[in-house]
Amino acid sequence: MVERSWVTKAGVCFSSLALIAVLGMGCASQRQLREHTAAAEAAMKAAQDAAKEAKASARKAESVAGRVEAAAKRVEAAAASAERAAEKCAKAFERGLKK
Repeated sequence: MVERSWVTKAGVCFSSLALIAVLGMGCASQRQLREHTAAAEAAMKAAQDAAKEAKASARKAESVAGRVEAAAKRVEAAAASAERAAEKCAKAFERGLKK
């Protein structure tokens, strides 16, 4: 058998350690990549849920705005009717004063 010098043995050990370190970093990188991917997916789902809620809120706001507009029209009509009734009462009062 051929005996290896201590430089060769040290080189082999160093190379083995370097290979193990590179493989370890690769595994850590993959784990971090999976964690970041999972976090990004969770953030995307949260954003989609928020968008759905915002859309639903917008629809509700539009519905409420429509109801408020309809109520405003009814109030305007009631005010016009009350104004006409007040004019009739004023005319009737004037006629009563003349008699």
